[in-house]
Amino acid sequence: MLYASRVEYAAEGKAERDARGKREEQRCTNVFKDLLAEVIIAEAATQKTEDGKTVLDSWSTAKRLLKPDPRYNKMPRKERETLWRRYAEEMFRKQKSSPDQKEDRHTDAKNRSSNDSGRYQSGSRRTHDRT
Repeated sequence: MLYASRVEYAAEGKAERDARGKREEQRCTNVFKDLLAEVIIAEAATQKTEDGKTVLDSWSTAKRLLKPDPRYNKMPRKERETLWRRYAEEMFRKQKSSPDQKEDRHTDAKNRSSNDSGRYQSGSRRTHDRT
């Protein structure tokens, strides 16, 4: 590409850097959203701490679960809580909009045969706590 002046050349370079920066920012956002979806699942959201907090209503509680993952630090600090809050609000909305689904899962769990008792509906293996 031919440039009429150095100013045009510099402007083109800045535009490319800006576009690259936006793509990188979007990639980091998507990676952090994936982390939220993997760590803050419905099951974890129902577990309360000693002071009654859950990962959906307490950023500090959620942070404790998220921090060990390397994807946590890839997101700028100032944006982490905002993304978590949006995710938590979406989870609350889903929980409120589908109370019948909880009852169905509870009923299904009671009706499962002993052969299936070690499996979740998603097909993943359940981990058993040893006390």
